[in-house]
Amino acid sequence: MRRGLMGWDEAELPRSALSARLERLQAAMAHEGFDALLLYTNLVRPAAVCWLTGFTPYWIESLLLVPASGTPMLATALSKRVADWIKTTAWLDEIVNTPKPGTAIGQRLAGCKRVGVLEFDALPAGLYDDMVAAVPKVELVDASAMFAAVRSGVDDAEHKLIEKADALAVAALAQVDASATDAGALAGLVEKHARLAGAEEAYIAIAPDLDLDRRLIQVSGPVPLARRFAVRASIAYKGAWVRRARSFAKDAAGDVAMTRAKRWLEEQGPIIIGAGRPLDSQVAERLEMIPGAVLKSFMAEGTIGTYPLQVVESSRSPGRHAQPVGACLVLSIDLSVDDVPWLGAAPVFVRN
Repeated sequence: MRRGLMGWDEAELPRSALSARLERLQAAMAHEGFDALLLYTNLVRPAAVCWLTGFTPYWIESLLLVPASGTPMLATALSKRVADWIKTTAWLDEIVNTPKPGTAIGQRLAGCKRVGVLEFDALPAGLYDDMVAAVPKVELVDASAMFAAVRSGVDDAEHKLIEKADALAVAALAQVDASATDAGALAGLVEKHARLAGAEEAYIAIAPDLDLDRRLIQVSGPVPLARRFAVRASIAYKGAWVRRARSFAKDAAGDVAMTRAKRWLEEQGPIIIGAGRPLDSQVAERLEMIPGAVLKSFMAEGTIGTYPLQVVESSRSPGRHAQPVGACLVLSIDLSVDDVPWLGAAPVFVRN
């Protein structure tokens, strides 16, 4: 279950912004010949429905029906007593509370011939079975590429929410001191600061000993911090997610190398990702500015589907997606600088 307090603030997420998103999506649906579009949401896959309506579920799954025209309908297994609460957190005129959301959606699809489904292969079997039982002749088509093309652009409202989420992440990581000795206590400190400042979600991961293992893990108990370690904060604010990662060193040589890498990311990160160019070559070009730097790996994550952040390009799969100007990605970099390990991550916007 989520622990953050959520609410819809029209000053931060105007109804006009949500309406414009719906219009863009319905225009794309018309181009693809879809009579309707289905978007799934649950605790770990809230992003698509949240972007379109502002609604983020605390626990149970739901299914959003986007018609070819008009406003969406949410079918949810949440009880009727929480329907009023949902309306305070989202732009939803119609909410159907039912133990069988798939059946309710199927009944609404009567008369539809071609229906798009975001991430069709990941639609839960129970929802699918109930839906097709109610409307067996409808053609269901995966609409992930269409949705990603519409979703990847960031409007002014989302841009401000991303900046707010990023400010929370930066402030939370500013609580970290290189002299810290325990990873569990440090994770608690960072999370506490983020949540008290207004974060809806805060997931903290730590690499306790970068010299031995660069993997970032969630720490729930006492774990000693070595002379070099890294901390990553994944923060959500009003449905906007960012990641920030910083590395720390207790030794002078490590601190010097990490400071150079940190400064490089701050200065070059915002201009690394250019539209229409492979990310691997852009990162390689910019790394020439750090003598002694060796790239171990990189990863760019974006919000293009139901998951808040998912990989759109990495050192393992370069150039998978063409990113439009204005899209926001989280860029994660793993380097060695003069044989000192360093991890960093920050949100960046795609430029011309």
